[in-house]
Amino acid sequence: MARLQWPGRTWQPGTDGPVGRPPWATTVEAPASTSCSHDGSGGTARLVEGDALDVARALIGEGLAGKVDLVTIDPPFASQTAYVHEARLDGPADGRVVRAAAYDDRWDRDGLGSYLDMLAPRLEALVSLLAPTGTIWVHVDWRASYLVRLILDEILGRDGFVNEIVWRRAPNLGRQAASRQFGRTVDTIVVYGKDDARIAPPTRLERIESSAIRWDEDGRPFTSAPRGDYTDESIARLEKEGRVHRTATGKAYVKYFLVKDAEDAWCRERRVDALWTDVPPLRHASPGERTGFPTQKPRALLDRIVACASPPGGLVVDLFAGSGTAGESAWALGRRFVLGDASALALATARARLLRAGAPLVVQACGGSRTGRSAGAADLHVSAARDGGRVRLELRAPVDPLAWAVDTSYDPSRPFRAAWHSERVPGARVRPAEREALVDPSSCEARSLAVRVWYDDGGVATRIVEQP
Repeated sequence: MARLQWPGRTWQPGTDGPVGRPPWATTVEAPASTSCSHDGSGGTARLVEGDALDVARALIGEGLAGKVDLVTIDPPFASQTAYVHEARLDGPADGRVVRAAAYDDRWDRDGLGSYLDMLAPRLEALVSLLAPTGTIWVHVDWRASYLVRLILDEILGRDGFVNEIVWRRAPNLGRQAASRQFGRTVDTIVVYGKDDARIAPPTRLERIESSAIRWDEDGRPFTSAPRGDYTDESIARLEKEGRVHRTATGKAYVKYFLVKDAEDAWCRERRVDALWTDVPPLRHASPGERTGFPTQKPRALLDRIVACASPPGGLVVDLFAGSGTAGESAWALGRRFVLGDASALALATARARLLRAGAPLVVQACGGSRTGRSAGAADLHVSAARDGGRVRLELRAPVDPLAWAVDTSYDPSRPFRAAWHSERVPGARVRPAEREALVDPSSCEARSLAVRVWYDDGGVATRIVEQP
């Protein structure tokens, strides 16, 4: 098989792939009710700060090689753009906005060569996690889709190709519609798998015009279509099932029985193919879904991927997690998940989002501890006072945190355990994080409480507070 060459290529599949085990940092956060060991294991909802290659290798060292049902990633596209996160503090478009660097997709050294040097070994490591029935879904666009296919051909062979899905992410409007080319309104999702790769394409309802509806002798509505490439044997089988309509001349048509949708309209149930035009872009999602992360994908898109490519209770991995859409989808659909990202801002955004969704999140770091980051520590101020048998904590600064949490039995030798937490909730009317926490320290093992604050730029600060 021909190999994809690029300037400075050093990656050789199968030779310099996932070896060794980068260290897990001490687990940096866990719910108060969760038991989580310091080697990184435990938990069905995990969020890991670290480079995708480090995290994938650590998961392999943990024993997850060959056990992941679905790997879905939305990596950089080689777009030559530095992306900015926008956190709206008030909701309306003219309200207060905090902007911070999200991630940099500019590749100056060797151009595409440096991009491929980044992507290829990470794809290989992620493929090593796949179960025999598992699949890897890589969301890219016209800049990188052909490159991803060539890399995955090297890793899994051309027979590993399952699908190339085209998602219409935007209407053809404005500048792109007026350009001297067809509007670039689609993204590509490249799907590969191992020898026994399995996906279960869903169905969707397509409304049928009343003039095209017929009724059989049993009163069932149907529409029909030419037999197409059905063989005589298949037509005979369908006829026994009552699914063939014959005209007065004896010509056979295949019947498709109809069902009603939520608005009481008759529809034909069609299996979804590789052209996805029915998943609207994020701009049409509710304000509460939009996190401000610049390349966030709509939840409906990930719901479809997770549902068709993993079984209930299965394991989903996304190590370019961004705002955490894959994790929220996996949790809502009853799957386990491991999310990872090297961006502190992405981790802070995903953490708040997943806690809002009710996931019992364990937050970790890989490839070197990130605990102690103090981007905003200078303006962190908390007051504490007794309120009967409990302690009332007031967060006086920062005024608009992304989130904050309290550990009522703080011990620096073990993970931070959030006994109380509050996050800003996005939407048309943003609900800020609570300013006060009323906590019960009766089970404290020490006299110290700890407050941890997350900032919109990804910074994290921790302050020890003595019990009053």
